[in-house]
Amino acid sequence: MARTGHGASPGECGWLLSMQIHVNVDNFARAETDRMFFDLQSDAGGVNTFMHNREPTPVVSDVQTVIRLNRDTLYSFAVVDISAGATPTLPDAGDRYISAMIVNEDHYVNEIFHDTGAYELTIDRFETEYVVVAVRILVDPNDPGDVEQVVQLQDQLRIEAGSARPFPRPDHVEASLNETRDALLVLARGLSELDKTFGKKADVDQVRHLIGTAAGWGGLPSEEAYYVGVDPRLPVGFYELTVGDVPVDAFWSISVYNAEGYFEPNDAGVYSVNSVTGIRNSDGSITVRFGGDRALPNTIPTPEGWNYLVRLYRPRPEILDGSWTFPTLDEKSGR
Repeated sequence: MARTGHGASPGECGWLLSMQIHVNVDNFARAETDRMFFDLQSDAGGVNTFMHNREPTPVVSDVQTVIRLNRDTLYSFAVVDISAGATPTLPDAGDRYISAMIVNEDHYVNEIFHDTGAYELTIDRFETEYVVVAVRILVDPNDPGDVEQVVQLQDQLRIEAGSARPFPRPDHVEASLNETRDALLVLARGLSELDKTFGKKADVDQVRHLIGTAAGWGGLPSEEAYYVGVDPRLPVGFYELTVGDVPVDAFWSISVYNAEGYFEPNDAGVYSVNSVTGIRNSDGSITVRFGGDRALPNTIPTPEGWNYLVRLYRPRPEILDGSWTFPTLDEKSGR
């Protein structure tokens, strides 16, 4: 809320409060993105500055800033003033997956960069004066040595910008922002996949984009990462699915969340399985287990209300056109 001095009259207070922006479905995407930009800038210590997550996403609930984060990549974020142009530079990651997603103030993603080198960011190309550069680098969350290698890559990220105006503090009515988000999250529960949810304005479905801004801010477009959300509505028990060859050019992963969409701390410290670090069967497939005997490979403990999200990074056409689908949960093994 707007702050007033001790000497402000009731009329002045009312005028100041009226200057706040009420949030509804018409402006939610911009309002939620304003909130995220300002928070990310604060975390980074300023504009045009990278904030690096040096460890896999924490599982403590009050540290998870958005729902359905992943632990397969380390994130680096920077809020960048591109009013006078800016140039981020990506390091050489070899065969390791790396992407730099550029998110504008309306939560549209006009470009994703992968290759080593510098990239020019302009208003003409990205349509708003500020963008977020969101970098993801593949990591094995259970291997400290691999985490350190990714940290070294993060240190090689660079940004040069012609202007350094801080992103302004948003002035929205917080209650209306939260109420609108909560309403959209109810609609999100019915979506099993997020096609046409993230990407360029011309490529997304506007209703899905609105829901996706609430349910998974900063999500990648389907051409970069195809998401399949599964809410099995099953009790805690023992379930599994086996994954053979998957038509992706990067990797796939499965992450388990609680009913609210957050990682739930567990004693095993396991929250996801992916195709790079998962333990394979003799035929090369990977069996992912949900609950049950934790001594079995690729077992992810499940909390009450558990659900999971499949991420397919750099999917091939047969995933995008629906001719290939991800294996489903084997409910027969539940007990």
